[in-house]
Amino acid sequence: MHDFNPALEWRQAALQLEARLRELLGQVPERLDSHTISTCYPTRNWAAAWRVSVGFSDGKTRRMDVVATAAFPRISVRTALVDHPEALTWPHVEGDGILCLLPNMSEVDPEDPTAVAENLLIRSVRLIEELLQGDIVERDFKEEFLTYWAYKTHFDGSRLFSLIRPVPPSRSVHVWKGEGVTVVGDSAEELLIWAAHRYGEGITRRTQKGAFLWMTQPPLPLQYPETAADLYSLAGEIGPEALNSLDDAASETPDEVIAFIGAEGRGGAGLIAVRVPSPKMLYSRPSPIEDPVSKGFRRGRTPVRLVTQRYYGRNPVIRSSVQRADAAWVHGRGQDPRTEKLLSSTVVVIGCGSIGAPVACTLAQAGVGRLVLVDLDELSWPNVGRHTLGATAVGDNKAVALAKRLQADYPHLTIESRPYGMNALLEIDTELLGAADLIVSATGSWAAEHALNAWHVEQGRKYPILYCWTEAHACAGHAVAIAGEGGCLQCHLGRTGASDFNAVAWPDGLDQNREEPACGAHYQPYGPVELSFITATAADMALDCLLKPPVTSTHRIFTAALSRIRMLGGVYSTDWMSEFDPERDEARVVDRLWKNCGCVTCRSAQVERFSP
Repeated sequence: MHDFNPALEWRQAALQLEARLRELLGQVPERLDSHTISTCYPTRNWAAAWRVSVGFSDGKTRRMDVVATAAFPRISVRTALVDHPEALTWPHVEGDGILCLLPNMSEVDPEDPTAVAENLLIRSVRLIEELLQGDIVERDFKEEFLTYWAYKTHFDGSRLFSLIRPVPPSRSVHVWKGEGVTVVGDSAEELLIWAAHRYGEGITRRTQKGAFLWMTQPPLPLQYPETAADLYSLAGEIGPEALNSLDDAASETPDEVIAFIGAEGRGGAGLIAVRVPSPKMLYSRPSPIEDPVSKGFRRGRTPVRLVTQRYYGRNPVIRSSVQRADAAWVHGRGQDPRTEKLLSSTVVVIGCGSIGAPVACTLAQAGVGRLVLVDLDELSWPNVGRHTLGATAVGDNKAVALAKRLQADYPHLTIESRPYGMNALLEIDTELLGAADLIVSATGSWAAEHALNAWHVEQGRKYPILYCWTEAHACAGHAVAIAGEGGCLQCHLGRTGASDFNAVAWPDGLDQNREEPACGAHYQPYGPVELSFITATAADMALDCLLKPPVTSTHRIFTAALSRIRMLGGVYSTDWMSEFDPERDEARVVDRLWKNCGCVTCRSAQVERFSP
């Protein structure tokens, strides 16, 4: 067995590449020296390059380079057009001639790098022919306008966030500036709520006007504003709403006017921004003119038309990218059809322990618009190993601490907490429960869930409640959605809350809880990895309940692989074996009906329903 030698591998791959290029083009490729490479590509880190000449349909011969990094052949070569036009004349051709041929997540075969290089070179020639014909030039500049705008920005926009909906019409928007960050929103109220959620209640409450210009077609490079006058001219082409929004923003005489430009590209709506500095910010030295905006008039009395002229003159603008932070973009980049429904939903999560907390986190990540977290307990050190919260929350109420963290992480959502238990919830907050689209109960307490189930039945089970729990050692987990038809929770739970269907059986009492060296202190010694499958199952069913509420009560079960169950001393239960294939040694998720068995709670509700 030979030792791996990267340098030898590189040389062999380079020789094979040269041979393939010679065979493909009928010419010996020119090896470029390091000086030529660094001169042609000063911002790149190419380790080698080969130059070839290719004839095109316009009768011209153009030079093309095949370039490679030191990671070749595991990282594919790139191609470049040496004789390229001025930057942003053609799409897919970067300023130094490097061609963009593949999506950024494309993978190639490292076992046959010469075939990859041949394929890329053929694609490169085909692309240049299409660019020469001209049919794709304007189309691709428009469809991928965010990419080409980024080549001409002065500011990367990494701290410029947008909450606005990038849809017509053009309009005035609101801008909030914090420490090193600028955020734009459709309303001042929305903007300040978001900023307080993200940065804390101590934020400045001041906002200023901005402009949003909606273009029916994305801008071409020739339309990118160089001056404030260019921006105003562009707004005039868009229409009176666009001009009015620029006038409105300048009327407040801010240090800068920020205009956001939106348009529909190939992958959906995109946003770019133009910053227009105030004329008074353009003087590098103290000016004899106290305020060039209000010159000749009392402060605040300058005619709007004159303010506009002074802002949108020949002064240069700052082109910027924008980071979209609106809810539709955060949850699916504007392409997830479930987002609108989820954002309008309210979910109450009762019990923020090792099951309820990760389920709540997942629902927030999925985009549930309002989450209300309920728990009476404080986080303690033994909780930390398998809880979403860590040591910084020890001693804090679980619901309060989790809500605080989620609210900062997802400032566009509404995350609330209730630091009390089920009894208080049913006594003082039933209005909240009645308004919820879904209630998730993960209390681990039969007394609490028995009371919730009784309330649910009494209310007519109009909206589902999802109950979640684990079996011993997290070898199985259950999520039961109690709907309007079928059984209530008590239909299949005994008088002490024991389920009549368990997936795993534990001979000789192996499922017993472990004891701490304290009276009555019991626990189960499983970890977060085992638990994650159960919480994922519960969260998945929660989404099902929100997006298509069940008509009939349904029981979803996760079971670990049989080999793991046996390793811990368990076996599949008789009930499981009678309903499902007992021989499959794999983790599984199955659904079954949760039938109405005529329990005491259901019978009592039926009597009340038909009582005169």
